[in-house]
Amino acid sequence: MVHPLNLRMEYMFALEEVVRDVAEKILEYKGPVHDIGHIRGHEESSIDRLAYECTMGSLEEHFSRFSEKNRFKGKYLFELHELQDIESEKPQESLENKRRVLRIDEIDGTTNTKRSKASVLGYSPVGTVAIALCEDEGMDSITIGAVYDMHNRNIFSGVRVDDGYMAFCDRTLLNPKDFEEKRGDTSTRIMVVGYSNRERIKKGEIEQAILEADKTKKDFRVYDGSRATTIDILNILRNQFDAYIDPRALWPDSGAMLYPYDIASVIPIALGCGLEISDIYGNQLEKYTGRNEPLTIIVARKGLRDKFVEILRPVVSQNTES
Repeated sequence: MVHPLNLRMEYMFALEEVVRDVAEKILEYKGPVHDIGHIRGHEESSIDRLAYECTMGSLEEHFSRFSEKNRFKGKYLFELHELQDIESEKPQESLENKRRVLRIDEIDGTTNTKRSKASVLGYSPVGTVAIALCEDEGMDSITIGAVYDMHNRNIFSGVRVDDGYMAFCDRTLLNPKDFEEKRGDTSTRIMVVGYSNRERIKKGEIEQAILEADKTKKDFRVYDGSRATTIDILNILRNQFDAYIDPRALWPDSGAMLYPYDIASVIPIALGCGLEISDIYGNQLEKYTGRNEPLTIIVARKGLRDKFVEILRPVVSQNTES
């Protein structure tokens, strides 16, 4: 019998290969870039279609290497495409053979990627290919995350171990102690994300609350994100920023929202590096179980998350009520 951790590691290695395969196909693509249509309220482009088809093919290739007993059986949850149900009709035989869920963002940073591929100047897009393996559709059941950073050409991954996670960059184990504190300057650099969102005034109120709470020390510096959530959170690990705050779900119908598929893959990596995660109210993310349920999030270095929850409590309550 395969030890559960060994099997998880094998799944992690397989998902690393999948995200690499898909990312390389995207980076090599030199064809036309155009929008095809709309799926579930999102534009689908020729790049999205390429990424989807490559992901399906690569998953089939790498998962077929597992024995029948340990092969993935469950659901594919893509960002754009309808649910791919690959449940076997065979009865369950063991814990290893249980039905699982893959949350797949075949391109996180779609606009960045489309724009880069359409540019007359070649460059690597600020975007990722990202997949999370989950035990079920709950946000507390994430077992593995794999993310290929197309701009920096790195693979980040994370895997559940007992009650926590281990994180890797290009299969090198990352030490959480290395990410507890910022390095290089004394300022605390915070992303408050609002790209593709029309509630700029309300976003500004959140930013102002952060700056007002720090008006004596003048330590906080506020920025927007890169239009790719996984990249934004990985940039905390890269020491570019110290916290990521995404309040967009406070304002329904105001533009792009954050969904489970946007962040599921990067959560094991962030937690494996000792970062702290909650929604903007301070709640853990397991309460978010719907496929299309938008969520807020705070990801921050140790000790910062609770500080931001407290700072934002009055303005968040006011935004929610209005």
